Amino acid sequence: MSGNREEQQLPSLEDTIQELTKRIEELENEKKQYLESLQRAKSDVLRIKAEYEMKAKETEETANANLIYYLLNVLDSFELAFNNYPENEIKKGFFLIYSQLKDILEKFGLEEINPVGLKFDPSFHEAISSQKCEKESCTGEDDGLIVEVLSKGYFLKGRLLRPARVKTITH
Repeated sequence: MSGNREEQQLPSLEDTIQELTKRIEELENEKKQYLESLQRAKSDVLRIKAEYEMKAKETEETANANLIYYLLNVLDSFELAFNNYPENEIKKGFFLIYSQLKDILEKFGLEEINPVGLKFDPSFHEAISSQKCEKESCTGEDDGLIVEVLSKGYFLKGRLLRPARVKTITH
């Protein structure tokens, strides 16, 4: 039977052990390279995160410094008003300072919400109080109508900064 077949000879045990040992060393080196690569990537991510946080803090400080720089003019105006205007003109001075402050805040993207006469919207308004409808023939269609703004609301660059605090009509 064995005459027609060529017998395959298995490698010796020592050759197999040597070959497997070599392969284990290759895999160990590959694992070491992957681990070193992963450690470098992790180090890079931590470094980039620290840089981002530092730049975000610097950006915030710069933005705050710019705003404070412009507000210093308002502070100067208050001091000027207190020191140089007679009491009967102080109100005029306060109005000018108010206008100056409002202009600065608008320059930085602040928009006022003035919802008097609009329907109450909880996305932009906070109902502080309400009053009963005082019309004789009240139909209820003005339910939720804003009749007074108790505290203005504001958007900052299109995002709600503070809702308007309002008084509404109820039935």
